[in-house]
Amino acid sequence: MTDLLNNFSVDAIKLNWQTITCAIILWFTTLYCGIWSINQQPFNRRERMFWTVIVIAIPLFGLLGYLPKAWYNSATGALSFWKKPKKQKKFYGY
Repeated sequence: MTDLLNNFSVDAIKLNWQTITCAIILWFTTLYCGIWSINQQPFNRRERMFWTVIVIAIPLFGLLGYLPKAWYNSATGALSFWKKPKKQKKFYGY
């Protein structure tokens, strides 16, 4: 069992400028997509600023925390046809 765990070590990772550059590009792309998604949600200004700060300040956990909220907003928007329509007030022109 220890031989199996020894196969996964940090020493085997070869860090050079190409891998670091690719990791940085992937991270900024993911961050851009997360912020773009926040701006597309029906948030008020305060909620939008809160989620943007969380996603930027807490690198991985901010995106993971935002994911359920984004899924909930997109699911409720897509499933809104199941809701009963609101009754409209009749206007008699007075």
